[in-house]
Order: sequence, then C-alpha cells, then structure tokens
Amino acid sequence: MRRLSTVVVTLILATPCLPLAQSPAPSRSTPASQEYVFQSGSGLLFFYVHPDKATDFEGVIARLGQVLEASPDPGRRQQAATWQAFRSLDKVAENAVYVFVFNPAVPGLEYDPVKILAEAAPTEVQALYERLKAAVVRVERMSLTKLR
Repeated sequence: MRRLSTVVVTLILATPCLPLAQSPAPSRSTPASQEYVFQSGSGLLFFYVHPDKATDFEGVIARLGQVLEASPDPGRRQQAATWQAFRSLDKVAENAVYVFVFNPAVPGLEYDPVKILAEAAPTEVQALYERLKAAVVRVERMSLTKLR
C-alpha cells in the first residue's frame, strides 16, 4: 500500500498545475478549453486546499453538485451522475487534498467548476469564485486511459 501511495504522489507531482478560471465563463456555445475536458474517457482533478479553508471549498463544491443535478442540460446531469468527489485522509505539504473522479467523463464537456457555476448560477459565481480562489493552493489534472 505504501508503494502505491508513493507512485500516486509521484504521478501527482509530475503533473502540471492548472489555474482556476480567472473570470466567469462564456456561454457553452464557446469552445471549451482543453484544460478541463477529458476526451480520453476518464479523468481526475486534484485540488490542494488550505486546511483552514476546507469548509469554504466543500461549500462551493456542494453548490456545484446542486447546480449540476438541477441542470436542464442532459449532459450536465450526466456529469453529476458520474462525478465523484473524495477528500484524502493524507495531507500533502500540510494541504487538504480533494480528488474528483470522472469515470466515465462526458466527452467534450467542460469540467471547470468556475465555468459550470458561471453557466448555472451567474448571480452567485463571483462570490463562489472568490471563496474557491482563497481556498485552493493548486489544481492538477490527469486524463486516464483504462488498462484493464
């Protein structure tokens, strides 16, 4: 188990960091950035969060889940059904680590939390973004291909 943890941490550290969206997102008719689209069929997002801001982060993620589940868009509802969120019991550099698992990922759809919130809750997005920005140290992304 220790070896598996070492491999996972090595993979995480070798993955480039991604910025959160800097401003509310354009409409879905605009092509999605490739940073938060998982064409491979599955993906992971790792959020490293200041421990004292974990409650704020979890509140934003709870709101994200609500807007996905309530969306009139079938693609967004499919995202809600297959989007799993975990909080690691282990900390990395004293930060809380959250792992989002998308399996399967909806091909072509954006998984950037800020863009989804901007689309679904435009009057709330700025306040939610500020909470997310204050909480998150960094974000890492992985596209996955199934081996077996």
